[in-house]
Amino acid sequence: MKNLKYIFPNLITLSNLTLGCGAITVALIGANEYNAAWLLMFAAVLDLFDGWVARLLNARSEFGVQLDSLADMVSFGVAPSIIFFKWFILVLTNSSEFSTFELISATANEKIFLAISFLFAIGAAVRLARFNISPSTGQIFNGLTTTAAAMIVSSIWIIIDSPNSEFIRPVLLNKYFVVILLITLVILMVSNLKMLSLKFKGSSFKKNIWQYIIIGMTAVLLIIFRTEGIFLSLLSYLILSIALSFFRPIKE
Repeated sequence: MKNLKYIFPNLITLSNLTLGCGAITVALIGANEYNAAWLLMFAAVLDLFDGWVARLLNARSEFGVQLDSLADMVSFGVAPSIIFFKWFILVLTNSSEFSTFELISATANEKIFLAISFLFAIGAAVRLARFNISPSTGQIFNGLTTTAAAMIVSSIWIIIDSPNSEFIRPVLLNKYFVVILLITLVILMVSNLKMLSLKFKGSSFKKNIWQYIIIGMTAVLLIIFRTEGIFLSLLSYLILSIALSFFRPIKE
């Protein structure tokens, strides 16, 4: 009976993995592929809760840590790479004279362009491997987490499908924007830049002030901008973490 408590956080982790597999499948078969982004959003929520449940039940284990990393590699490493791959295909289709693109007839340059999408999975693997062998960092992370990076990708992919995206769609389908975004996210993941964690340290408001600010800011942006607020809240988190890292070093 004592070991049953370990099942609950692991089941949440496996549910995260299942959603990641679903996102990959939906993106590849092209059946309303933008739903892949929403599956990753739900996977990110589960990724937040599995650690919380493990701490609540005092059920943290080395097995759980490794299982979480393996699930994260699929959901927040491979799946976003597939989304980038589909995104690049959309860019090539949009820039084509006849608004069509066939992978089988792609040029060498186009194939290289598509292969760049897998840099995200490489960056995620490096990020997770380094995290696994690093000591706990309390309320900070070294580098952008794979979960946050994947959510940024997913939130933009959702905006592309939004009926209100006509104004910004040309930017989102610009190949230079997509490549720069990909490389920036990979660099942030493998960097040593101090990033804020959403983990709370006790119940003190003073000790968790930045966490409360992020949550409050996210709530306001979601209420005002709805779907687009997801990306804006993630962008705000990123800017805030980078600003604090440079101008007011984040303490553990």
